[in-house]
Amino acid sequence: MKRLLIVSLFVSLKLSAQDATISVDVSKPTAPVSPDLHGIFFEEISHGGEGGLYAELIQNRGFEESRIPPGCSLDSGWLSPPATPHYGTGKVIDWKMKWEPVNQWPAWSLQTEGKSKASISLDIQHPLNNATPQSLKVVIESLGKDQRVSVVNEGFWGIRVDEGAEYNLTFYTRTDNYRAPVEAYLIGSDKKVLATSILKTIAGKDWMKHTCVLKATDADEKAKFFLTFTGVGTVWIDFVSLFPKKTFKSRPNGMRPELANYLAELKPAFIRWPGGCFVEGISTESAPNWKKSLGPIEERPGTYSPWGYWSSDGIGYHEFLQFCEDIHSDAMYVFNCGVSCEMRSGVFLSDEKVPGILADILDGIEYAIGPVNSKWGALRAKNGHPAPFPLKYVEVGNEQIGERYGKRFNIFYKAIKEKYPQLEILAAMGIAHLDKRTVQSITKMDIADEHAYKGIYWPMINYDWYDKYERKDFKLYVGEYACNSGVGNGNMMAALNDATFILGMEKNSDMITMSSYAPLLENVNDTDWPVNLIRFNNSKSFARISYYAIKMLNENKATTNLNTAVELKKQDDKSVGYPGKIGLSTWDTQAEFKDIEITQANKVVYKSDFNNHKSDWDLKGGKWSVNDGALAQTIDGAWPMAVLKDLNLDTYVLKLKARKTGGPNAFMFPLAIKDDSNYLRVHIGAWWNRVCAFEMISDGADAMVTQPVNLKEPIETNRWYAVEIHVNKSSIECFLDGTLLMTYNEPPRFFSIAGKDEKTGELVIKIVNAKAQVTTTKIQLNNALSLLPEGRAITLSANESTDENSFDNPTQFTPKEEVLADISNDFEYTCKPWSITILRIKAK
Repeated sequence: MKRLLIVSLFVSLKLSAQDATISVDVSKPTAPVSPDLHGIFFEEISHGGEGGLYAELIQNRGFEESRIPPGCSLDSGWLSPPATPHYGTGKVIDWKMKWEPVNQWPAWSLQTEGKSKASISLDIQHPLNNATPQSLKVVIESLGKDQRVSVVNEGFWGIRVDEGAEYNLTFYTRTDNYRAPVEAYLIGSDKKVLATSILKTIAGKDWMKHTCVLKATDADEKAKFFLTFTGVGTVWIDFVSLFPKKTFKSRPNGMRPELANYLAELKPAFIRWPGGCFVEGISTESAPNWKKSLGPIEERPGTYSPWGYWSSDGIGYHEFLQFCEDIHSDAMYVFNCGVSCEMRSGVFLSDEKVPGILADILDGIEYAIGPVNSKWGALRAKNGHPAPFPLKYVEVGNEQIGERYGKRFNIFYKAIKEKYPQLEILAAMGIAHLDKRTVQSITKMDIADEHAYKGIYWPMINYDWYDKYERKDFKLYVGEYACNSGVGNGNMMAALNDATFILGMEKNSDMITMSSYAPLLENVNDTDWPVNLIRFNNSKSFARISYYAIKMLNENKATTNLNTAVELKKQDDKSVGYPGKIGLSTWDTQAEFKDIEITQANKVVYKSDFNNHKSDWDLKGGKWSVNDGALAQTIDGAWPMAVLKDLNLDTYVLKLKARKTGGPNAFMFPLAIKDDSNYLRVHIGAWWNRVCAFEMISDGADAMVTQPVNLKEPIETNRWYAVEIHVNKSSIECFLDGTLLMTYNEPPRFFSIAGKDEKTGELVIKIVNAKAQVTTTKIQLNNALSLLPEGRAITLSANESTDENSFDNPTQFTPKEEVLADISNDFEYTCKPWSITILRIKAK
């Protein structure tokens, strides 16, 4: 029940069933809808590729995952890039990240039986090749009778083994005085042998490649791989690879079929790759290099992801381009422009290095689309693909901004466009919307890539956000978007917000020609981002409701938008306001509160007396005390709360005095508190005492639900401020020293756009009903031709806004199609609660 509380507070108790009217002028087309509006963005985050989309079953197959990334150093368990000036600020940032490996051979272990004696160690003598300089040295000193020594790999949180399936095993060895067979096993969590193969001899001073097939006679979701030695001696092993024979499109070095199918079934117009933060790296040396990701997989050194683990580069540049072709998508290649992640270290290469970077990216483009008689086009042909790949877009860096980046972008744009005029070149715009400084410093760009991670209700409050954008001589790509705060791991409310955001993009598709949700894939054993589109472990997977929302909206794009107006009946005045308790709070700030007075219907219902009645308040977190009649919070920390006990209110006026006594921020006032994890908050002096905003706390995650209001002056230390908060039926007003500071208005919950599909001759009406009640909707089709009496209604809905798909019920909430009957130019349709609906209506 706890997870439903925030819903009843802000939706079901606020809104009664509202009738709506959707008026569509069929004779007035507006913006065309971009056929390329929906694509996908894949980044190596949350083990989305390594241990996910990439089908390799062995973790740390080259014994390199304890290797320090290039350009970095390790000190006391912390990984640091060079301490050089930051690209954006020019200041040295002492940034570092936790080093994850707990030993020298992550995911591997030694197992001995009985009195057998053996040891393992990393060895750099006589390497297999330069890309994998480390091998595992196994010294078997003695064996008991009928006993074994094994090196064991746990896979990626277990290895899924399917009964009857075949697995291709490859590994390399060299030996010293070892002449016995080696046995390869897949063994289940219950110690049962699932598959086995025996290699009779591996003896040899030089590296030897071994291959065999393991065929499973049983199944297990948490199996392990054993390489077992039956004699004494020394064996060096390297590059142990285990692949299911069945991969997506049966490609060697291929992809996990059901995860690849999720992506293919989205029918993306394009794929953006490889990042994201991944393409930036934590140092310029550790950033991905497309050339090193080509060729035999045992010769690829791998890339360290800024998300804290090694990627083997099994999905390399060639595999990315091949996958785009396999699922009929255009390719967008993002390259590092000589700058590492600006949200981390910001280490960069000087301008003198730009010609080398440029030459490298031109080589990369030539590999993708150059003729077979060119140097890199010939290598593509040698690698089995003489025809050009579908590379259409090139993006210069990721989330870089500012004049310095703009000037560097201009160099890349000019050179790439001169040689490959058919390519569209994208400029990064940082982590939010269009950056004015960047736009002004760029001479010419084809597409700007802005990112839009938003909290719950932002897309609904700001539904007209893109309507107000000035149209320029470039197009807009919303390269990363998601409602990813206040929505659990991604529930129905997230899907409703995402769908609303998509409607806003689609109706502005004259400007926004491309978009992609992010992040795409999440291995639940290593979650680096709170909300992702597709969740999986080593054996199961499911797509979130937002996945199906994006899929149905993409499959039902119109060709041209039509002039559409939505009219809602006035909200029911009998609806309840914002019920719950009232609190006081801070964030890394010390503050005092006094003279608290709460009135309801002009009657005082509470007046503070901290000297005698401190026990009226439930004090949680922080360090609270009474100081000269005021309640003081005296230490730093996140969200300590003082909650007024035994007083639940809906509409009221809260008056008090507050002063900041230390720290970077100011005051927070939790309202409508249902529990410690679900409430609405008035935040004065947020973002280092610069802005004020209303924030939603849902399941412990905070999300800003109004545009921040800039403070004219920062909140002063040791000055008392008069704060007044008016909680009304459908709005909340906050006053500071008698002046209205900001207002929260209950957002609309019903949205619609309409268009015409020129291919089928159908009208396409898209509706989001983000309410707990049905909405009886009058649909007026003005200036329409004669319509067929039957159409189709495609609906994605849930029982509660907190509903989610899951491993146990992976397709519980998916679109359902039914016949739409009794259609006319003026008809009625009832939208389900918590629903996304598409109506398709055909003219005669």
